[in-house]
Amino acid sequence: MPSSSPVATPGVVIFGSARPMTCAVMDYAQRLAEAIDRQRPGFVTLRMIEPDRPAAFVGAIADVLREGQIAHFQLPIEGWGNALLPGSALMAARLMTRRGRIVTTLHEWASLNRLRYLSMVPDILATDGFIFVSRQQRESFLKTPLVGTARKAAATVIPIGPNIMPSRIDPRRVMQERDRVRGQGATQADLVIGYFGVLYASKRPDMLLRVIQALHRRGTKARLLVCGDFLWDKPQDRDAFLGLAAELGVIDWLDFRGRIDDQSELMETLSAADVFLLPFTDGISTRRSSFLAVSQLATPLVSTPPERADEFDLAPALHAKIDNAATVLCPVDAEPETFADAVLAAHAHRAEASAVDLAASWDDAALAHLSFYDRIAAG
Repeated sequence: MPSSSPVATPGVVIFGSARPMTCAVMDYAQRLAEAIDRQRPGFVTLRMIEPDRPAAFVGAIADVLREGQIAHFQLPIEGWGNALLPGSALMAARLMTRRGRIVTTLHEWASLNRLRYLSMVPDILATDGFIFVSRQQRESFLKTPLVGTARKAAATVIPIGPNIMPSRIDPRRVMQERDRVRGQGATQADLVIGYFGVLYASKRPDMLLRVIQALHRRGTKARLLVCGDFLWDKPQDRDAFLGLAAELGVIDWLDFRGRIDDQSELMETLSAADVFLLPFTDGISTRRSSFLAVSQLATPLVSTPPERADEFDLAPALHAKIDNAATVLCPVDAEPETFADAVLAAHAHRAEASAVDLAASWDDAALAHLSFYDRIAAG
Protein backbone atom coordinates (compact mmCIF):
# COMPACT_ATOMS: atom_id res chain seq x y z
CA MET A 1 0.00 0.00 0.00
CA PRO A 2 1.25 3.55 -0.64
CA SER A 3 2.88 5.08 2.41
CA SER A 4 1.00 8.38 2.03
CA SER A 5 -1.54 10.14 -0.18
CA PRO A 6 -0.40 11.53 -3.56
CA VAL A 7 1.33 14.89 -3.54
CA ALA A 8 0.84 17.60 -6.13
CA THR A 9 4.50 18.45 -6.67
CA PRO A 10 7.34 15.91 -6.77
CA GLY A 11 9.61 16.16 -3.76
CA VAL A 12 12.53 14.41 -5.47
CA VAL A 13 13.92 14.62 -8.99
CA ILE A 14 16.25 11.80 -10.01
CA PHE A 15 18.63 13.05 -12.68
CA GLY A 16 20.11 10.81 -15.33
CA SER A 17 21.31 10.52 -18.90
CA ALA A 18 19.00 11.04 -21.88
CA ARG A 19 21.45 9.35 -24.23
CA PRO A 20 20.54 5.75 -25.16
CA MET A 21 23.18 3.46 -23.72
CA THR A 22 23.87 0.11 -22.15
CA CYS A 23 24.44 1.65 -18.72
CA ALA A 24 22.85 -0.37 -15.90
CA VAL A 25 22.81 2.72 -13.65
CA MET A 26 20.05 4.24 -15.75
CA ASP A 27 18.07 1.00 -15.71
CA TYR A 28 18.38 1.20 -11.92
CA ALA A 29 17.15 4.80 -11.82
CA GLN A 30 14.04 3.89 -13.81
CA ARG A 31 13.25 0.90 -11.59
CA LEU A 32 13.77 2.95 -8.44
CA ALA A 33 11.49 5.76 -9.59
CA GLU A 34 8.74 3.26 -10.45
CA ALA A 35 9.06 1.55 -7.06
CA ILE A 36 8.96 4.84 -5.13
CA ASP A 37 5.91 5.94 -7.09
CA ARG A 38 4.09 2.81 -5.97
CA GLN A 39 4.77 3.76 -2.35
CA ARG A 40 4.28 7.53 -2.54
CA PRO A 41 2.59 8.49 -5.82
CA GLY A 42 3.77 11.73 -7.39
CA PHE A 43 6.65 12.24 -4.98
CA VAL A 44 9.48 11.46 -7.40
CA THR A 45 10.14 12.11 -11.06
CA LEU A 46 12.93 11.33 -13.51
CA ARG A 47 14.64 14.02 -15.55
CA MET A 48 17.00 12.95 -18.29
CA ILE A 49 19.53 15.51 -19.51
CA GLU A 50 22.83 15.59 -21.36
CA PRO A 51 26.15 17.31 -20.61
CA ASP A 52 26.40 18.66 -24.18
CA ARG A 53 23.82 21.29 -23.11
CA PRO A 54 25.71 22.69 -20.10
CA ALA A 55 23.47 25.68 -19.34
CA ALA A 56 20.32 23.54 -19.47
CA PHE A 57 22.04 20.79 -17.48
CA VAL A 58 23.05 23.00 -14.56
CA GLY A 59 19.90 25.13 -14.82
CA ALA A 60 17.61 22.10 -14.47
CA ILE A 61 19.32 21.07 -11.24
CA ALA A 62 19.27 24.64 -9.90
CA ASP A 63 15.54 24.93 -10.65
CA VAL A 64 14.82 21.83 -8.59
CA LEU A 65 16.87 23.15 -5.69
CA ARG A 66 15.22 26.58 -5.84
CA GLU A 67 11.87 24.84 -5.40
CA GLY A 68 13.15 23.42 -2.14
CA GLN A 69 13.18 19.91 -3.58
CA ILE A 70 15.77 17.12 -3.50
CA ALA A 71 18.01 16.65 -6.53
CA HIS A 72 19.10 13.01 -6.60
CA PHE A 73 22.12 12.29 -8.80
CA GLN A 74 23.44 8.87 -9.87
CA LEU A 75 27.21 8.50 -10.24
CA PRO A 76 29.03 7.32 -12.18
CA ILE A 77 26.97 7.03 -15.37
CA GLU A 78 29.08 5.08 -17.84
CA GLY A 79 27.89 7.04 -20.86
CA TRP A 80 29.27 10.26 -19.38
CA GLY A 81 32.73 8.78 -19.02
CA ASN A 82 35.22 11.13 -17.41
CA ALA A 83 33.55 14.29 -18.77
CA LEU A 84 34.05 17.20 -16.42
CA LEU A 85 30.57 18.75 -16.54
CA PRO A 86 28.56 15.91 -14.93
CA GLY A 87 31.08 15.85 -12.09
CA SER A 88 30.72 19.61 -11.58
CA ALA A 89 27.02 20.16 -12.29
CA LEU A 90 25.87 19.78 -8.69
CA MET A 91 28.50 22.20 -7.44
CA ALA A 92 27.59 24.73 -10.16
CA ALA A 93 23.90 24.45 -9.26
CA ARG A 94 24.64 24.76 -5.54
CA LEU A 95 26.54 28.00 -6.18
CA MET A 96 23.35 29.37 -7.78
CA THR A 97 21.12 28.69 -4.74
CA ARG A 98 21.37 27.59 -1.13
CA ARG A 99 17.89 26.07 -1.16
CA GLY A 100 17.01 22.42 -1.64
CA ARG A 101 19.04 19.34 -0.84
CA ILE A 102 21.39 17.21 -2.93
CA VAL A 103 21.56 13.42 -2.68
CA THR A 104 24.07 11.33 -4.60
CA THR A 105 24.03 7.58 -5.05
CA LEU A 106 27.58 6.38 -5.60
CA HIS A 107 27.21 3.09 -7.43
CA GLU A 108 30.97 2.73 -7.52
CA TRP A 109 33.77 4.13 -5.43
CA ALA A 110 36.33 1.51 -4.46
CA SER A 111 37.32 0.70 -8.04
CA LEU A 112 36.97 4.11 -9.73
CA ASN A 113 39.80 4.99 -12.08
CA ARG A 114 41.71 8.14 -11.19
CA LEU A 115 40.32 10.34 -13.98
CA ARG A 116 36.72 9.50 -13.11
CA TYR A 117 37.42 10.03 -9.41
CA LEU A 118 38.88 13.49 -10.07
CA SER A 119 36.02 14.44 -12.39
CA MET A 120 33.50 13.71 -9.61
CA VAL A 121 35.19 15.67 -6.80
CA PRO A 122 33.10 18.90 -7.12
CA ASP A 123 29.82 16.95 -7.01
CA ILE A 124 31.01 15.02 -3.96
CA LEU A 125 31.77 18.27 -2.16
CA ALA A 126 28.31 19.68 -3.00
CA THR A 127 26.34 16.61 -1.84
CA ASP A 128 24.30 16.72 1.37
CA GLY A 129 23.64 12.98 1.67
CA PHE A 130 25.14 9.82 0.18
CA ILE A 131 23.60 6.47 -0.69
CA PHE A 132 25.54 3.33 -1.56
CA VAL A 133 24.23 0.09 -3.03
CA SER A 134 27.01 -2.01 -1.48
CA ARG A 135 28.75 -2.17 1.90
CA GLN A 136 31.99 -2.70 0.05
CA GLN A 137 31.66 0.68 -1.68
CA ARG A 138 30.61 2.52 1.48
CA GLU A 139 33.54 1.12 3.45
CA SER A 140 35.96 2.45 0.87
CA PHE A 141 34.22 5.84 0.85
CA LEU A 142 34.68 6.23 4.61
CA LYS A 143 38.40 6.71 3.99
CA THR A 144 38.02 9.72 1.70
CA PRO A 145 39.24 13.10 3.03
CA LEU A 146 36.79 14.92 0.72
CA VAL A 147 33.80 14.57 3.05
CA GLY A 148 33.41 15.42 6.73
CA THR A 149 32.99 12.75 9.39
CA ALA A 150 29.30 13.44 10.02
CA ARG A 151 28.30 13.14 6.36
CA LYS A 152 30.33 9.96 5.94
CA ALA A 153 28.75 8.42 9.03
CA ALA A 154 25.27 9.30 7.74
CA ALA A 155 25.88 7.61 4.39
CA THR A 156 23.54 4.64 4.08
CA VAL A 157 23.57 1.36 2.19
CA ILE A 158 20.39 0.49 0.29
CA PRO A 159 20.73 -2.74 -1.71
CA ILE A 160 19.27 -2.55 -5.19
CA GLY A 161 16.78 -4.84 -6.81
CA PRO A 162 17.40 -6.55 -10.16
CA ASN A 163 17.06 -4.39 -13.26
CA ILE A 164 15.66 -7.45 -15.03
CA MET A 165 12.72 -9.36 -13.56
CA PRO A 166 11.62 -12.77 -14.93
CA SER A 167 7.95 -11.83 -15.19
CA ARG A 168 7.23 -14.50 -17.78
CA ILE A 169 9.44 -17.31 -19.08
CA ASP A 170 8.01 -19.54 -21.80
CA PRO A 171 9.51 -23.08 -21.46
CA ARG A 172 9.07 -23.67 -25.19
CA ARG A 173 11.11 -20.57 -26.00
CA VAL A 174 13.80 -21.72 -23.58
CA MET A 175 14.07 -25.07 -25.36
CA GLN A 176 14.29 -23.29 -28.71
CA GLU A 177 17.08 -21.07 -27.39
CA ARG A 178 18.96 -24.08 -26.01
CA ASP A 179 18.86 -25.77 -29.39
CA ARG A 180 19.94 -22.56 -31.10
CA VAL A 181 22.85 -21.87 -28.76
CA ARG A 182 24.17 -25.42 -28.70
CA GLY A 183 24.27 -25.63 -32.49
CA GLN A 184 24.70 -28.73 -34.61
CA GLY A 185 27.36 -30.88 -36.16
CA ALA A 186 31.03 -30.20 -35.53
CA THR A 187 30.33 -27.01 -33.60
CA GLN A 188 27.64 -28.45 -31.33
CA ALA A 189 28.43 -27.43 -27.77
CA ASP A 190 28.62 -29.76 -24.77
CA LEU A 191 28.28 -26.83 -22.37
CA VAL A 192 26.92 -23.29 -22.66
CA ILE A 193 28.59 -20.62 -20.50
CA GLY A 194 26.31 -17.62 -20.02
CA TYR A 195 27.27 -14.00 -19.36
CA PHE A 196 24.90 -11.09 -18.75
CA GLY A 197 25.71 -7.41 -18.35
CA VAL A 198 27.63 -4.47 -19.73
CA LEU A 199 31.16 -5.43 -20.75
CA TYR A 200 34.10 -3.37 -19.52
CA ALA A 201 37.42 -3.89 -17.76
CA SER A 202 36.19 -4.88 -14.28
CA LYS A 203 33.93 -7.54 -15.87
CA ARG A 204 36.99 -9.05 -17.62
CA PRO A 205 35.61 -9.91 -21.05
CA ASP A 206 38.98 -11.38 -22.00
CA MET A 207 38.71 -13.90 -19.15
CA LEU A 208 35.39 -15.12 -20.53
CA LEU A 209 37.10 -16.05 -23.79
CA ARG A 210 40.17 -17.56 -22.11
CA VAL A 211 37.96 -19.82 -20.00
CA ILE A 212 36.23 -21.08 -23.15
CA GLN A 213 39.65 -21.80 -24.63
CA ALA A 214 40.75 -23.61 -21.44
CA LEU A 215 37.65 -25.82 -21.53
CA HIS A 216 38.27 -26.74 -25.17
CA ARG A 217 41.86 -27.67 -24.39
CA ARG A 218 40.61 -30.26 -21.91
CA GLY A 219 38.06 -31.66 -24.33
CA THR A 220 34.87 -29.83 -23.31
CA LYS A 221 33.26 -28.11 -26.28
CA ALA A 222 31.98 -24.98 -24.52
CA ARG A 223 30.14 -22.06 -26.13
CA LEU A 224 30.02 -18.54 -24.66
CA LEU A 225 26.58 -16.89 -24.74
CA VAL A 226 26.87 -13.13 -24.20
CA CYS A 227 23.71 -11.13 -23.46
CA GLY A 228 25.06 -7.61 -23.12
CA ASP A 229 27.28 -5.20 -24.98
CA PHE A 230 30.20 -2.85 -24.62
CA LEU A 231 29.75 0.82 -23.77
CA TRP A 232 28.23 2.76 -26.65
CA ASP A 233 31.13 5.23 -26.78
CA LYS A 234 33.81 2.52 -26.89
CA PRO A 235 33.08 0.48 -30.03
CA GLN A 236 36.77 -0.36 -30.28
CA ASP A 237 36.38 -2.55 -27.19
CA ARG A 238 33.90 -4.78 -29.01
CA ASP A 239 36.27 -5.04 -31.97
CA ALA A 240 39.13 -5.98 -29.63
CA PHE A 241 36.94 -8.63 -27.97
CA LEU A 242 36.01 -10.23 -31.28
CA GLY A 243 39.64 -10.02 -32.39
CA LEU A 244 40.78 -11.82 -29.24
CA ALA A 245 38.14 -14.52 -29.79
CA ALA A 246 39.60 -15.14 -33.25
CA GLU A 247 43.16 -15.08 -31.91
CA LEU A 248 42.30 -17.66 -29.22
CA GLY A 249 40.56 -19.87 -31.77
CA VAL A 250 37.11 -19.63 -30.12
CA ILE A 251 35.30 -17.25 -32.46
CA ASP A 252 33.09 -20.11 -33.69
CA TRP A 253 32.19 -20.83 -30.07
CA LEU A 254 30.97 -17.31 -29.33
CA ASP A 255 27.27 -16.42 -29.47
CA PHE A 256 27.24 -12.63 -29.02
CA ARG A 257 23.63 -11.44 -28.69
CA GLY A 258 24.29 -7.87 -27.51
CA ARG A 259 21.75 -5.99 -25.42
CA ILE A 260 18.27 -7.55 -25.35
CA ASP A 261 15.68 -5.00 -24.23
CA ASP A 262 12.66 -7.30 -23.98
CA GLN A 263 12.82 -8.77 -20.47
CA SER A 264 11.01 -12.02 -21.26
CA GLU A 265 13.21 -12.63 -24.29
CA LEU A 266 16.32 -11.85 -22.23
CA MET A 267 15.46 -14.22 -19.40
CA GLU A 268 14.44 -16.97 -21.82
CA THR A 269 17.78 -16.57 -23.61
CA LEU A 270 19.75 -16.59 -20.37
CA SER A 271 17.86 -19.71 -19.30
CA ALA A 272 19.60 -21.54 -22.16
CA ALA A 273 22.92 -21.31 -20.29
CA ASP A 274 24.24 -24.26 -18.30
CA VAL A 275 26.49 -22.14 -16.06
CA PHE A 276 26.89 -18.38 -15.59
CA LEU A 277 30.39 -16.91 -15.41
CA LEU A 278 30.84 -13.45 -13.82
CA PRO A 279 34.59 -12.97 -13.10
CA PHE A 280 34.39 -9.55 -11.39
CA THR A 281 37.74 -7.98 -10.48
CA ASP A 282 36.24 -6.46 -7.31
CA GLY A 283 34.27 -9.51 -6.21
CA ILE A 284 30.60 -10.37 -6.27
CA SER A 285 28.49 -7.78 -4.45
CA THR A 286 25.03 -6.34 -3.95
CA ARG A 287 25.77 -3.55 -6.44
CA ARG A 288 26.13 -5.93 -9.38
CA SER A 289 22.79 -5.92 -11.18
CA SER A 290 24.04 -8.64 -13.52
CA PHE A 291 24.48 -10.96 -10.54
CA LEU A 292 21.03 -10.09 -9.20
CA ALA A 293 19.43 -10.82 -12.56
CA VAL A 294 20.96 -14.27 -13.09
CA SER A 295 20.42 -15.20 -9.42
CA GLN A 296 16.70 -15.37 -10.20
CA LEU A 297 17.36 -18.44 -12.38
CA ALA A 298 18.13 -21.90 -11.01
CA THR A 299 21.41 -22.05 -12.91
CA PRO A 300 24.90 -22.81 -11.54
CA LEU A 301 27.15 -19.78 -11.10
CA VAL A 302 30.90 -19.08 -11.06
CA SER A 303 32.18 -15.73 -9.83
CA THR A 304 34.72 -14.19 -7.44
CA PRO A 305 34.41 -13.79 -3.64
CA PRO A 306 32.95 -10.62 -2.08
CA GLU A 307 35.58 -8.29 -0.69
CA ARG A 308 33.67 -7.99 2.61
CA ALA A 309 32.45 -10.93 4.66
CA ASP A 310 29.27 -9.00 5.55
CA GLU A 311 28.53 -7.83 1.98
CA PHE A 312 25.31 -9.86 1.82
CA ASP A 313 24.11 -9.52 5.42
CA LEU A 314 21.35 -7.19 4.20
CA ALA A 315 20.37 -9.66 1.47
CA PRO A 316 20.04 -13.14 3.02
CA ALA A 317 18.45 -14.65 -0.11
CA LEU A 318 21.51 -13.71 -2.14
CA HIS A 319 23.72 -15.01 0.66
CA ALA A 320 21.97 -18.37 0.29
CA LYS A 321 22.62 -18.30 -3.46
CA ILE A 322 26.34 -17.87 -2.85
CA ASP A 323 26.42 -20.65 -0.24
CA ASN A 324 24.69 -23.07 -2.63
CA ALA A 325 26.76 -26.04 -3.83
CA ALA A 326 26.11 -25.00 -7.45
CA THR A 327 27.89 -21.67 -6.86
CA VAL A 328 31.69 -21.72 -7.01
CA LEU A 329 33.81 -18.66 -6.20
CA CYS A 330 37.35 -18.36 -7.55
CA PRO A 331 40.09 -15.99 -6.36
CA VAL A 332 40.17 -12.80 -8.39
CA ASP A 333 43.72 -13.57 -9.57
CA ALA A 334 42.88 -17.15 -10.60
CA GLU A 335 44.08 -18.42 -13.96
CA PRO A 336 41.60 -19.30 -16.73
CA GLU A 337 42.21 -22.99 -16.01
CA THR A 338 41.00 -22.48 -12.43
CA PHE A 339 37.82 -20.80 -13.64
CA ALA A 340 37.36 -23.66 -16.11
CA ASP A 341 37.62 -26.16 -13.23
CA ALA A 342 35.05 -24.10 -11.31
CA VAL A 343 32.65 -24.11 -14.26
CA LEU A 344 32.78 -27.90 -14.42
CA ALA A 345 32.42 -28.20 -10.63
CA ALA A 346 29.41 -25.89 -10.55
CA HIS A 347 27.79 -27.72 -13.44
CA ALA A 348 28.26 -31.03 -11.64
CA HIS A 349 25.91 -29.67 -8.93
CA ARG A 350 23.34 -28.30 -11.38
CA ALA A 351 20.55 -30.35 -9.74
CA GLU A 352 21.13 -28.35 -6.54
CA ALA A 353 21.11 -24.91 -8.17
CA SER A 354 18.52 -22.55 -6.69
CA ALA A 355 16.65 -19.50 -7.89
CA VAL A 356 16.29 -16.43 -5.67
CA ASP A 357 12.96 -14.60 -5.35
CA LEU A 358 13.73 -10.87 -5.48
CA ALA A 359 10.21 -9.67 -6.25
CA ALA A 360 10.00 -7.54 -3.10
CA SER A 361 13.51 -6.07 -3.33
CA TRP A 362 12.52 -2.87 -5.16
CA ASP A 363 9.71 -2.16 -2.70
CA ASP A 364 12.22 -2.54 0.14
CA ALA A 365 14.62 -0.20 -1.67
CA ALA A 366 11.84 2.35 -2.24
CA LEU A 367 10.85 2.44 1.43
CA ALA A 368 14.49 2.83 2.49
CA HIS A 369 14.94 5.70 0.01
CA LEU A 370 11.80 7.45 1.26
CA SER A 371 13.08 7.22 4.82
CA PHE A 372 16.40 8.67 3.71
CA TYR A 373 14.77 11.49 1.76
CA ASP A 374 12.64 12.40 4.76
CA ARG A 375 15.71 12.60 7.00
CA ILE A 376 17.61 14.73 4.48
CA ALA A 377 14.65 17.07 4.02
CA ALA A 378 14.34 17.49 7.79
CA GLY A 379 17.93 18.61 7.78
